[in-house]
Parts: sequence; C-alpha cells; structure tokens
Amino acid sequence: MKPVLTDGRLGTHPSPTLVEQVNAVELANELADAEHFVLIDLAHALMLTRERVFDPAQGRAIVAALLELLEDDPREALAGDPAIGTITLQIERYLEEKCGPGGLDIQRARSRIDQNATGLRMADRKGALTVMSTLIGLGEALLDAAESHDDVLAPGYTHLQHAQPTTLGHYFNAHYWPLSRNLARLSQVYERLNECPLGGAAHSGTAWPVDRDATAAYLGFDRPVRNARDAGMSSVDVGAELAGALGLTLSGISRCASDLFYWSSSEVGMVRLHPSLCGTSSMMPQKRNPIALERIRGLAGDAAGWGASQLGILHFATSTDSDQAYVHNRIPAYCQATAGAVTLLTEAVATLEVHTGRLGESAGRHWSTSSALADDLVRTQGLSYRGAHEAVARLITAHESAGATDGVVRADLIDQHFRHYSAEELADVLDTRNFVESRTSAGGTSATQRRKLAAQAAEDLRAHRRTVEARIEEVEQARVRLLRDATSLTEGYGI
Repeated sequence: MKPVLTDGRLGTHPSPTLVEQVNAVELANELADAEHFVLIDLAHALMLTRERVFDPAQGRAIVAALLELLEDDPREALAGDPAIGTITLQIERYLEEKCGPGGLDIQRARSRIDQNATGLRMADRKGALTVMSTLIGLGEALLDAAESHDDVLAPGYTHLQHAQPTTLGHYFNAHYWPLSRNLARLSQVYERLNECPLGGAAHSGTAWPVDRDATAAYLGFDRPVRNARDAGMSSVDVGAELAGALGLTLSGISRCASDLFYWSSSEVGMVRLHPSLCGTSSMMPQKRNPIALERIRGLAGDAAGWGASQLGILHFATSTDSDQAYVHNRIPAYCQATAGAVTLLTEAVATLEVHTGRLGESAGRHWSTSSALADDLVRTQGLSYRGAHEAVARLITAHESAGATDGVVRADLIDQHFRHYSAEELADVLDTRNFVESRTSAGGTSATQRRKLAAQAAEDLRAHRRTVEARIEEVEQARVRLLRDATSLTEGYGI
C-alpha cells in the first residue's frame, strides 16, 4: 500500500475498524458533493498562482488536472481506498498521480479544517436553495388553489370541533403565509451560511500571502468568515440554524397535510387525493391510502430532532471540526427530504379533488355561525357581548337537548332574547354564506378581503422568487468565472 498521511507521525496504517467506521463514512458523505471539493481546490490553486505562491508552471499543471477531473465524474474518480483518508486526501493522491510530487502542494496555506468547512457550507447552500425553490413551487400551488376555490365554503375548526365557516380560498391563502415566513427564515440563514471559511487554515490563519476575498468570490460566497478560528470551527453553528429552519418548514407544511389527511378520510370525504399519490393495502383491495400526506407528517415529526442533534455536539468545549462534521454531514439529506416533502404537498394541492357539496354542508354544521347571532344581539338588543354569548349558548343547548335540526331555530325553543326575530331574519343571520361575507376586517373571509389577501400573497411570492433566483444566479456566475479563469491559465493567458 502507498504511504498515507498518518505514516509519518504515527508509524502505522489506520486500523481497518477506523477505516470502516470513520474514513469510509465521511468519504461516502463527501462523494455526494465531490464537485464542490474540486471547485474549492481549483479556486485555491488559482489564488496561489496569482499570489506567486505557485510558480506559473506548477499552477497551470495543477489547475489543468483539476479541470480534467471536473470533466469526468469526480465522484467515481475520487472513490478510492478509504484507508488513504477522506475526499481532500483523495484529491491530493489524484493530483500526485497527475502532476507528480508538486501536486501535493495543493495543501499549502490551508488545513483540512477550513477546506472541509467550505465543502460543508457549499453542500448546505445547495440544499437550502433546493428547498427554497421547491417552496416557491408550493407557494404557487397554494395561491392557484386559493384562486380556483376562492368562494367554496368550507368548515373551520378549533380543537377539531366546528368553529366558524370559511372558504377554501381563504384557507389555502392562510397556508401560504407560514410558507412565506419559512422562506424568509431560510433566506436569512443563507446570508449567514454564505460566508467562506477557506483560508482560515487550522484556526490561526497562514503565513502564506493568500487572498481570501478572491477564493470566496470564486466559490460564490458573499465574503470570507472573518475570524480564522471561527472559519473552521465555531462557525458550524449555521448547520444547527439551517436544521432548525428545515424543521419549522416541515412543521408548517405538515399542518396543511394533516388537514387534507383528515378531510380525505373515508369518514369525512370532503376532498380526495389524486390516486397517483396514494397507496393501497396488500390485503384489503378497497384501500386508498394517502401515502404522500403520511410521508410529510412522518418527516415533520422526525425533523423536530434535527436541530437538537446539531446543537448537541456544539456545546462541548473540546469539540473539534471532526466530531461536528460527522453530524453536520447529515444536513444535505435533511434538505433533500424537506424538498421532497414540499414537492409531495405541491402535487397534492395542485391535483386535489374537492367535493364542494360536502364542504359547504359541513361549513354550516354544529351552529358554526352562532357567533354572528351573538354579535347581532349586541347590536340590536344592547346586550353585553358576554350576555349575548350566554344567551346563544343556552339556545344551542336547548335545541341539542330537544334533538332539533342542526342550525335551524325552532320557535318553541327560543327565549325572550330572540322573540323579536322572524324565522327569516334568524335564518339570514345564521346563513353560512352571509357569515363568511360579513367578516370584513383586514384578513377576514369576505370577498373583498380575500381579493386583498390574494394580491398581497402574489406580490410577496414574487419578491421571494426574485431573491431565490438571484442567489442561484450568483452561485452559477461565480462557477462560470472560476472555470473561465482556470481555462485562461491553462491556455497561457494568465489570470
């Protein structure tokens, strides 16, 4: 076996158990984003050549080898023997094979600490942008559904009991706003995440003349992490922050998924999921199970622990970049799972089968409009609101005790508070559509307020889309500049 990094100091090859349980685990995680580590080396090599740390010939050779590696599949090319070490050492071995001993100079002026921290941030950044992009898609689906079902009457619940009627338009618009807040959270996390650790070295910086601003720009970061120690070690707190934002995102969409899960039950049957998002039973042929919604709900429960697992490793005074990396490496998978759940809900909302009759019938059940009658007593009879509330509560109790039809006032069951109403006036006050249209306060269910909410949400979503698209473009343009300058160097034009 060829020499490995540990030979000089430790005088022995790593234990097979260490290779299996540590090196191989970390290498497998890193290989999923192998291109990021090649781009990091490319930016580093260009900067060292520009700063005369590498002579031009050495710089061109290393840059050319890295460009060749990018053109191939770096995941396959770097999936070497884990005994050599993790991906950074796999690249060193590759450069040694391509450029001779001079290829090992790629590690000048940095440590695996800042190198790995940069790779983690690039992977996290990619995952965060993916989640944000899928949330934009879900926002569009929610607002489209709100427009399509704007005036469809629907029940509103508190404590899973009928509360007050609403419309599906108002309901889907309501679920847009927590999505918007989570987009804003992720954008704020992205700002703190998008700082480059490269050049912090072990934690004290380096004596070599490096340009950390240049490497940060080449890799699409807004700026370097300012303090060299923070660059490789303490700054991994952004992983915990991202994990927390992902947990909030899944919690938010799970509330909508849970409502649809309940509404689509065979007992309720107010909506139905598209069959392509359902499963069936291996035993019971009639089953139509809303698997997509159950996946979202399950992930939301699991995500409650994601932030905690990140925080648990950060509080140790003796914590190193390595033990943090083993936990931090889970975040790309968290992002992937979150984006998948968001996409599932997007499809569920966009293809939802709505039973307007059942929704409308349920909307007015269980005296759900009775608060309008209490309001009317205050206006017309001068009662205090608490007095009116109690009078209506007694009215409902009397009707329930008599087994009267839900929501229909019987003349023989009313007291003095209601005798001035005609049957038509009572029916009008308790009418479901009238109730919905009477909620004229800002954010309410009336048609005027629904139109305002729709316009506000549409503008808000456009702003989020511009932010996400700009961030994606920044990363892509940085990659273009990096590859352009690298190619120019290999062709003898300098940089």
